[in-house]
Amino acid sequence: MGKAAGRIGGAFGGYSIECTREGNIFHGRLGGKVSGNDINLEISAEGNHLWGRVGGEVIGKDLNMALEPGRAFGRLGGETIGDDISLEGHEQISGRVGGSIVGFDCNLKFIAAEGRLQGRLGGTFVGADVNLDLVDFPPLVAAVLACVVYKIYLERSRAAKGGR
Repeated sequence: MGKAAGRIGGAFGGYSIECTREGNIFHGRLGGKVSGNDINLEISAEGNHLWGRVGGEVIGKDLNMALEPGRAFGRLGGETIGDDISLEGHEQISGRVGGSIVGFDCNLKFIAAEGRLQGRLGGTFVGADVNLDLVDFPPLVAAVLACVVYKIYLERSRAAKGGR
């Protein structure tokens, strides 16, 4: 059994994440018990496809990712309202969520000796720090989850400000 746990963003203005891996199933929670989302994902036996849902049946997002050695690419949400995710790397994981204009960059580092994934999503001034502890948990899948958490955080922050 594996686990990814930690925080995306600071103590204030961020989300916690806790996800457990049991075989090919990933389940957990991002955010709190009241205003958070469930994580229910599955990885294919070959390890080349990650899919499932973040959130509930009605209010949630589908995640559909292709996985290759050192590369993850796919989509969060539907065809019309959704975001592309493209990440690359093993120890240094970089990439983009969303398009070239509306989206954010991913710049994370997996420190194997410490079992830690850390870095930044977004830019230097507008973005969020990532600090996750990983135990028998694929770093690239943890990076995808970090991006999903940050995307949901951004959407909720915009909605709370009246959609600005």
